[in-house]
Amino acid sequence: MSDNLLNSPSTAYWGAIFSLFIGVTSLIAAEFIPISLLTPIAQDLNITEGQAGQSVTMVGIFAVVTSLVLAPMTQNINRRVVLFTFSILLVLSNLFIAVAPNYFIMLIGRALLGICVGGFWSMASAVVLQLAPSKDIPRALSIVYAGVSVATIISLPLASYLGHLVGWRNVFFIAAALSFIALVWQRLTLPSLPPCESSNFKNMFALFKQNWCFFGIIGTIFSYGGYHLFFTYLRPFLEHNLALQAGPLTLILLVFGIANCIGTFVAGLLLGRFFRPVMIAIHLVLAAIAMLLFIKYRFLSSDNVTMDTTLVIAWGFVFGFIPVGWSTWITRTLADKAELVGGLSVAAIQFSIGLAAGIGGMTFDQLGVSGIFITSTIICIMGAIITALCFSLYKKATGNLA
Repeated sequence: MSDNLLNSPSTAYWGAIFSLFIGVTSLIAAEFIPISLLTPIAQDLNITEGQAGQSVTMVGIFAVVTSLVLAPMTQNINRRVVLFTFSILLVLSNLFIAVAPNYFIMLIGRALLGICVGGFWSMASAVVLQLAPSKDIPRALSIVYAGVSVATIISLPLASYLGHLVGWRNVFFIAAALSFIALVWQRLTLPSLPPCESSNFKNMFALFKQNWCFFGIIGTIFSYGGYHLFFTYLRPFLEHNLALQAGPLTLILLVFGIANCIGTFVAGLLLGRFFRPVMIAIHLVLAAIAMLLFIKYRFLSSDNVTMDTTLVIAWGFVFGFIPVGWSTWITRTLADKAELVGGLSVAAIQFSIGLAAGIGGMTFDQLGVSGIFITSTIICIMGAIITALCFSLYKKATGNLA
C-alpha cells in the first residue's frame, strides 16, 4: 500500500473536493474556449485562424514541461500552496488574454495557462488521495474529473453563444471570474497537503525500459492527437464549410458536448468488460468518421448539413472513450506506479494536443478542411496499430491481458 493511502484522512474533505471540481472546470474551459472563438479572435487580432489555433500549441508546450519538472522542483512545498499558485496563475492567464492588444500578449497568457494545466493534472490524483479515505477515492475522483465534461460544454456552445452576445474578450473575463471563484473556494476549504513522496526523473523514465509501457505512452499521443487535430478546427468547419449561423452553431456545439459526456459514461460500461477490443475499435471508428468526411468533401457533394453534423456529433461521442480508456490502462497495468506514469501521461497528452494544433494549423491554412480530415484519419489508424502493439507486448512480458 502506498504512503498516500496510509496517510489518507478518516473522513473526506468534500468541500475541498468540490473546489477542485470547479478548478478543473475553469481550467479545461480556459484551455479550449479559443476553439469555439477561433474566428472572432483571428479577426480581432488580425491573424489567420491557423495562427489563432497555435494558441493551443502554446498551452501544450508549457504543460509538457511543467508536468515533467513539477515534482522535483516542489518536492518540499505543501501542495495547498502549489494549488493556490496555479489558481492565481489561471486568473492572470484569462485576464492577459481578455485584454491582449496583440498576438504576442495572447500567447503569454496561454503560456501561463499551460503551466497551470501541466502542473494540476500531474498532481491531481495524489492530492485527491489526501482528501478522501480509500473507500471514497473513486467517488472523489469522479467528482473532480466530471469537471472535464462540464468544461467541454462551457468551452464549446456556451462560449460560442456568449461570444456572439458580448464579444470574445468578455468571455475570457467571465472565465477569469470562474477561476477566481475556484481560488476563493480552495482557500476556504483545502486543508494542509504535505508533499507526497517525490518521484525522481530516473524512476520516471525507467518506465520506458518496458517496451509495452513506451508504446502505451506513444499510443496516448496518437489517440489524443488524432482527435484534437479536427477538434481544434471544429468551429471554422461548422461556420465556414457548413455556413451555420449563431443559433444552429451553438446548438451543434451543445449537442457535441453532451455527446462527449454520454460517451464517457458508456465507455465506463464497455471498457470494464471488453477493454482490449474496445480500445482498438474506438481508434478505427474515429478514423472511419474522418475518412467519410474527407471523401464527402473531396469527391462528393458538400451540402448535406445533416450528415455532416451527425458525423461531428458521433466524433464527440467516440472521443468520450479515449480519456477513460487510457486511465483504465494505467490502473490495470501500472497501478503500483500510477504517480510516476501520471507525469508522463500528462506530458504525452499535452504534447499531442499542442502538436495536433500545430500540424492542424499548417494543414488548415494550406489544404483546408479536407486536409484536416485525411491527416486525422492517418493518425487515428496509427493509434489503433500502436495500441494493439502495446497490448501484445504487455501480454508477452507479463503473461496477462491488459
